Amino acid sequence: MITNSFGSDVLTSRALDIAATRIFAGIVDGVVLTDENRRIIYTNKATDQMFGYGEDGLIGLSTSTLYEDSNEFAVQGAKRFNPDGPAEHKTYITRYKRKDGTVFDGETTGGPIHEPDTGRVLYLGIVRDVTTRLSAESVLNELHRVTSDRSLDFEARRREILRLGCRHFGLPIGIVSNIDGDRYEVVDAIHPEDAIPAGATFALGETYCCHTLAADEPTGFHHAGRSEIRDHPCYQGFQLESYLGSPITVDGELYGTLNFSSPAPTRPFNRQDLELIGLFAQWLGHELAREADLQALQAAQLLLRRAATTDELTGLANRRLLGDRLQAERQRMNRYDGTFAVALVDFDHFKKLNDHYGHAAGDAALVEFAAIAKKLLRAVDTAGRWGGEEFLILLPNTALEGALTIAQRVANRVHANPLEVGGERIELSVSIGVAISDGNESVEAVIARADAALYNAKADGRNCVRYLSSDDTGNRTDKKEQRGQTTSP
Repeated sequence: MITNSFGSDVLTSRALDIAATRIFAGIVDGVVLTDENRRIIYTNKATDQMFGYGEDGLIGLSTSTLYEDSNEFAVQGAKRFNPDGPAEHKTYITRYKRKDGTVFDGETTGGPIHEPDTGRVLYLGIVRDVTTRLSAESVLNELHRVTSDRSLDFEARRREILRLGCRHFGLPIGIVSNIDGDRYEVVDAIHPEDAIPAGATFALGETYCCHTLAADEPTGFHHAGRSEIRDHPCYQGFQLESYLGSPITVDGELYGTLNFSSPAPTRPFNRQDLELIGLFAQWLGHELAREADLQALQAAQLLLRRAATTDELTGLANRRLLGDRLQAERQRMNRYDGTFAVALVDFDHFKKLNDHYGHAAGDAALVEFAAIAKKLLRAVDTAGRWGGEEFLILLPNTALEGALTIAQRVANRVHANPLEVGGERIELSVSIGVAISDGNESVEAVIARADAALYNAKADGRNCVRYLSSDDTGNRTDKKEQRGQTTSP
């Protein structure tokens, strides 16, 4: 027989008595049975623990005591806890309040029970604390949002993962580490006082992560000072009471750890906490592998682009890239009424250099020219190998005087830097032909004039700069030169 705390309204139904004392007592969810006024007449042990009232502490109280919001008590009464409520008990979620004032999400199935012997109506509610489950579902949704947001780069997504973990686990310190042997390096960290900078290093044995790696799975300590690790250097040095960590692996190899911690103790970590941080760490491992693959791909693509546009010997632009930039500059000057210059540079007596000193000496001369061009030219200029020992220099948005000045500097610098081969100093020189264009003619026409000017420089004794205007019709007519250059026979 079951009575309420007032000693009245004895339940005479033997079937109900057996159900309450034998069946409900063994259910792991909370069971609440009330009279027609919604006063509690029975709770099982799970209910007492869930709400924190102790054994029989709820008997005689109105179920309004259990609700966080008193209006919700009225709403549920109108929906299901009344004599005309649905016979099929449906499940819903509401917010409940414990004796200490804390709240939780309760998944509840309940409604009226019509006692067959007396016709009396009682109300049954079965409550399951789903706070952790709902929180986990929420954090998984947030994790999916962050990891699928391609507007964020990898570092930003990693940072968001740390923030998400700190919020969900209630631990203010979050760290992604890289571990190499006994060396523990902070890759990224969140700390309330920004006290853990990226790049900080520690001995692995001085961190709680050594336990995580020893277990090779997610681990946690909710109150280190009262556990077997209270003598650990991390607790002695930093007084971190709670810790939750997981290994991070990249393609099956250990990378480091993801871990969260706090100087305050927390609730015991459950299996769901361990599974969640393991999931976070797994995502980081996948992203690290993907990032490494992406970087390798980008490096390979860069090498391919360089190979396609760069002369292998000198490192300057090749003929293909020079052609593209010449066309682009011609179109640009045609639109903006400017001029650009083209200078063709050719080594003097290059065949004699190769024949007498070998092709290695010739290659060294070409490399030396490339080094000079890189030092003397502007960032907007392009120097490239046009073919053999011939180079082309593109000078964007440049008039005649500037082009001749730059060309002469190049010629002078080459002549002033002799090549040393086998202890012998070999003087070098180049001849340069310059042409100016406003973009109204073809690239081929501009190069043809620069080539004609180069021929004139060769004919005038080499080691000099010559210019041919667009009005010139012959190799030797109306040529202009930059004075002050050195000449050699």
